Amino acid sequence: MREASQNSQQLKLDQHVVSRVLLDQFAEPVGSKGERKVSSLNRAYIQAKPTKRGPAGCGKFRHFVRYASNSSEAAWMATETLLREALDAADNGTFFDQTQHSDTVRDAIVLHLVRSIPALIVSDETWRHRHAAHIDQWMRNGRDALFWLHRAGFGWSPTSDQELQVMAEDLISPVAAQMDRGVYFRVSVGERFQRFSHMLANEPVKLRRPTSGELLIGDVPALALRDGHLGTGPRDGLGLENCDELVLPLGPHLMAVLGAGHGYNTMGKEATRTLRKTRAVFLGMPGIRAPEPNLRLERDA
Repeated sequence: MREASQNSQQLKLDQHVVSRVLLDQFAEPVGSKGERKVSSLNRAYIQAKPTKRGPAGCGKFRHFVRYASNSSEAAWMATETLLREALDAADNGTFFDQTQHSDTVRDAIVLHLVRSIPALIVSDETWRHRHAAHIDQWMRNGRDALFWLHRAGFGWSPTSDQELQVMAEDLISPVAAQMDRGVYFRVSVGERFQRFSHMLANEPVKLRRPTSGELLIGDVPALALRDGHLGTGPRDGLGLENCDELVLPLGPHLMAVLGAGHGYNTMGKEATRTLRKTRAVFLGMPGIRAPEPNLRLERDA
């Protein structure tokens, strides 16, 4: 909280919710100049022709973290720098030679979980529920206090529930102002990153490669999966303690997995298709302040 308060005015307007390093892995040379771009698709127009965008223009939202976002971006960039080294090691077969690479991928998974669209939605929903509960508690158990607060503040006795509710709202207004500024979500990102990283510190990393087809990536790249469950994260009741695996695509032909052991293995064509269907269900979820979620189109080999 101290770090956030010290940087409350340092705001970065456009912020990625998907690592630029990961997006680079999904880019391909386009045109005569060979500029690397990602095939992107707006989920609201699933039948539309895909567009080509540079990685810098994908998976990015304005004011995603609305408070002290510069310090949040700094932590994000620190992980990104190490992630590129880890991906290079995975490509040349030396990933498991240094534990640092597993630590980096583990951190990347956690960052994409806690600093994600579903996490922001859950944060806002939690606040709305708590706000409503606060008002209800005062209206049921504190009516006398609200009556006298209104009388002291306005000089006359309230005659309706609406007038009492004004006083209940006033009591929580300082907290509401902090929530509207995004303070709670900013602080929760840091707190959850530390807590989740500690919980998963000893969880080995598995690297899977599809034997057929390609993986895709969306604006919510890290998923919590459970066998027989179509959900993919906190809005579906899936979290660290009740999912089978946490997965993050590291490229079209590589996926990191927590919860499946250590080392390399492969995933067959049917498993790849199932994962893509699961992701498609999730990508159909209504987002908030989401201009154009982008994803790489899957291609069968």
